[in-house]
Amino acid sequence: MLKYITEEDYKKLLGKDSIPDNFNNLVIQASSYINYNTHGRIDIDNIPEQVQYATCLIIDLVNEENDKLSKIGNLKSQNIEGWSESYSTPEEIKQDYANKKYTVLQEQLWNVIGTDGNPLLYCGVC
Repeated sequence: MLKYITEEDYKKLLGKDSIPDNFNNLVIQASSYINYNTHGRIDIDNIPEQVQYATCLIIDLVNEENDKLSKIGNLKSQNIEGWSESYSTPEEIKQDYANKKYTVLQEQLWNVIGTDGNPLLYCGVC
């Protein structure tokens, strides 16, 4: 399976002492997500540090998303005076995290060149 980082890379790049419990699954998910959005143009033998860092950030987002999805009743907003509450649906949570993950890709990989000489996020003529 495709993995852009190791446990030690994760700890070093984010300055953390521990890894998420399901790290192996998360790193595969994050690496696959990045590989899909970069159209398989990352040099596996020489993975850029920006890709490794983006993988770490996406691991955290996927872990956070899974945690929110597993909880019943994710409070979205609350009005204390009139006492009203609204909760996020699973679809809203998934869409929110899809946007956050793609924002990480845009921020971290906007100028990284792939194996074909094009930027990693270049998808061809639009």
